[in-house]
Amino acid sequence: MRDAFFDELLTLFRNDRRVVFLTGDLGYKLFDQLREHDPARVINCGIREAGMIGYSAGLAKTGLLPFVYSITPFVTLRCLEQIKIDLCYNRANVVVVGVGGGFAYGPNGPTHHGVDDIGVLSCLPGLTVWTPADSHEVRLCVRAATSLDSPAYLRLGRNKEPHVFDSLKNTPDISRPALVREGSDGVILTCGFILHEVLKAVSLLNQSGLNPAVVRVTTLRPFPEEFIRMLITDGSPLMTVEEHVATGGLGQETARVVAEAGRGNRFRMLAIQAGFPDACYDRETLLTRSGLDADSIATAFQRLWPTRTEGKHSGA
Repeated sequence: MRDAFFDELLTLFRNDRRVVFLTGDLGYKLFDQLREHDPARVINCGIREAGMIGYSAGLAKTGLLPFVYSITPFVTLRCLEQIKIDLCYNRANVVVVGVGGGFAYGPNGPTHHGVDDIGVLSCLPGLTVWTPADSHEVRLCVRAATSLDSPAYLRLGRNKEPHVFDSLKNTPDISRPALVREGSDGVILTCGFILHEVLKAVSLLNQSGLNPAVVRVTTLRPFPEEFIRMLITDGSPLMTVEEHVATGGLGQETARVVAEAGRGNRFRMLAIQAGFPDACYDRETLLTRSGLDADSIATAFQRLWPTRTEGKHSGA
């Protein structure tokens, strides 16, 4: 995802002189090509992330399109007030890019884990939040940035995430939720690169006779409330899966819609439990310990069906 971001950004950088790149003292080799093309539009702000957001807001107000890049917690939690006032309040066209969302920086520990970024930023009005699932969706997010009239947050993994979609041409519109896998036994709703674990879980569920549909949400804010209302009209079971804490995330927002609809859908929310890991594990281990690996996702969905017959025919 990271390489796809820089590759697509380079194309945009060459063709749109509004584009400016700012970073907080990291990843020099990643943007060498940007600097070679036009060093005046590449700004290393050093370890001054909050100031970097302020600089980007000023640049945006002159008609430029800044992309502000850093590790997820460094460019979100550390800069929350500046994102709120400098970007959102002033409707500054700035794309804040957080690399390493969720547990992507696994062994680096809680200082580098981006597990609460969506919840924190979702409190801010006027901020678009993108949670792409693969590199094709990352490219579409970068392209969509050219038509923004307010700030956006782009949440990336690190690298080598497998493709979900076979080509950029066949990647669904990122502006609205999309059906990734058809199914007749309820729905699994997810966002971001945890989609890969969800698809593995669905393969396991198919072996046990359950065939849930899978829907991915790339544009998480504005929240697609009307789509979810339509998704649950038949009263079928619904489960959300996200590599993020429950507070402020996909599951919590979906639960509100389900409760207000009052259709009796069986509902389950899978998210990272609040708290800090007791050691520095890799991402796979952290997902397993959080109940977000494929086996755990499949087991959780099975529990939405008290018996296969009841779940299939009751409409509960």
